[in-house]
Amino acid sequence: MEAENQAPVIYSPAAVLNLFNNSISLKQTQRIIQLKGIFQLGKGAFYNGSYYDSLRDESSDAQITLIVPALIRNEMQHNKTITINGFITRRVVNNASRIDIQLTVTDLVDQTLNKYSSEEIKRIEIQQEKAAAGFRDVQSWIKEKIIQEHPFKIGVVVGKNAIIDNDIKHQLRESIAFYQLDFHRINLSSETEIIKTLNQLDEQGTDIIVISRGGGENLEIFNKPAIAEKATGLNALLITAIGHKDDVTLLQKVADKAFITPSEFGQFLNDTYNQTIEEVQNSRAQLVESVKKQLTANYEKEINNLKQQIKAVEELKKKNNEDLEKVYSEKINGLNSQISLLTNTYNQQLGESQKLQNEKQAIFNDQVNNYKAQLSKLENKSSVNWTAVIIAVILGIIIGMLIKSH
Repeated sequence: MEAENQAPVIYSPAAVLNLFNNSISLKQTQRIIQLKGIFQLGKGAFYNGSYYDSLRDESSDAQITLIVPALIRNEMQHNKTITINGFITRRVVNNASRIDIQLTVTDLVDQTLNKYSSEEIKRIEIQQEKAAAGFRDVQSWIKEKIIQEHPFKIGVVVGKNAIIDNDIKHQLRESIAFYQLDFHRINLSSETEIIKTLNQLDEQGTDIIVISRGGGENLEIFNKPAIAEKATGLNALLITAIGHKDDVTLLQKVADKAFITPSEFGQFLNDTYNQTIEEVQNSRAQLVESVKKQLTANYEKEINNLKQQIKAVEELKKKNNEDLEKVYSEKINGLNSQISLLTNTYNQQLGESQKLQNEKQAIFNDQVNNYKAQLSKLENKSSVNWTAVIIAVILGIIIGMLIKSH
């Protein structure tokens, strides 16, 4: 419980570094030890009577800082393999959060030629740089250009008297129409001329640079670090077709692609072209088939949709016709009913009118007969011309009835 209640200890960065520095305890730090490696001069910094140089491993990039007294340093030669005695010290670098391991030299035991020459070390470094940068895929790059139908420049560097250009062209066969090959004849034994040509071709925008020569010996020129170093820095893709199976040179090791013979390089170009064309044709056929299937499916879908629409329209039309016939029938029946009602009403009114007319006619007849009777009586009683008077009255009555009836 007491441990849980204790306040945490707060350290500074410098305190942490010194804490770890003091905790490192090795028996090698407590006595003189002997080291062997390649001596590398430092920048000439001189502190407290000593120089700060380095000792590099003979077969790797590992190195350790040396603190070398001035008298001993005068006997040591740059880039020589040395054997020295000294004791290990540590230095805390606060601003970098690290602990440097150093060796303070006490004695120069031996100094000999390096196990590996500076040129050999340089070769290793160039290969390591190329491996870190990565090898570019030449075949995929060429295939992409073929698919895009985009010609590109291939600069082939050959010897002045070489005839291998015919070997390369012969292997190209039908693909020769696509590739743009330019042959540059130089002295392949001259390091300076090779580097100069690589520079020129790269500056001219050449896409692929090929260094090619036929069989034979004297391949040491292609092991020159300067040529290999230049080759690794090219923007162009680098291909070698040097023509030697057993001895693999440094230039071949750093090339993006290497062939044993120029003919093999030509065959590679032809095979790559034919293979790419075949793949493109197959891809196009597959694409056409896929599009065909898709269009057929879409066409059938559209046909089905149209059929459904036509069916729906026909059903709607049928329903509309039925509705129209029903409405028409209802209207006809209504009109027929109205006509029948009107006919009956008319006939009824006509009958009633005829009956009324008959009744009026009967009344009129009765009145006429009554007037005739009265007239007859008057004729018998008076000598006045009552006949004319009666006739005038009767005519007046008849005219009045006719006007009333109308």
